[in-house]
Amino acid sequence: MKLWIIIQLILHLKNKHQQINVMKKQILFFLAITFSLFTYAQKQYTIQGKVEDNALNNTRVYLYEYSDLLSSVENFTKENFNIIDSTTIKNNQFTFQNQVPKDHPVLCLFYAPAMKFPFQIALEPGTIEVEIHKGGSSVPYFSLLKGTPVNADLDQYLLKTIREITKLTNEMQNNTDAQKFQEVIEILTKVSAELKANASTLVNKYIESKPLGEQLLFTFFPILDETDLETIKPKLSKSTLEKLALKEQEVKDQMKGFNLPF
Repeated sequence: MKLWIIIQLILHLKNKHQQINVMKKQILFFLAITFSLFTYAQKQYTIQGKVEDNALNNTRVYLYEYSDLLSSVENFTKENFNIIDSTTIKNNQFTFQNQVPKDHPVLCLFYAPAMKFPFQIALEPGTIEVEIHKGGSSVPYFSLLKGTPVNADLDQYLLKTIREITKLTNEMQNNTDAQKFQEVIEILTKVSAELKANASTLVNKYIESKPLGEQLLFTFFPILDETDLETIKPKLSKSTLEKLALKEQEVKDQMKGFNLPF
């Protein structure tokens, strides 16, 4: 009788042990699913946009693959850049949502046909906030970026200066006051110098981040000082150095066509 009780007790304990193992597996499975969903959510980007001008409602806005040839683009729509995504502005708002590229942060170009030029946005995990405000007759719109680390830097070091240049350019339009015009020119010269310094800050900060660093370098190298470039070059791969040399030569060839007055 005692033996039977002992056997039953052993079987009962064994059954409890099996139940505990099953529960452990269920808990581990639940944690794995939760972690996967969390990781998936972390690797998404959301671009939430607001526009000031009601005239932009029911128009399309686009995300394009990035091109460092932007400075030479006169008619952006004719360049046939690859479209990543597009959406329609409704009630002065628009939204993009997708998974971030495997290699990120990575620059893309945001473009609305009503705007004269596209501007850079970094695709990185999180919510990116975009605001498009009315400009003036010369530059009709300007933009603000915030919400994620790289985009906050793009706004601080790039778009903020471009907003100042936009304001000054619009002030110069149809201004017949010679003194005021000269004042604007002086301020514009100062702001342009700030843009050069800010571009250097951006490139140096992200130069070792791929592909972002290379994108920033190839966009801004024409306005970087030679000392800046010499400091950056040791950090570049052989292939990037070769591409940079080609682009430097392209810029030199383009400059040969300009007759400088000095």
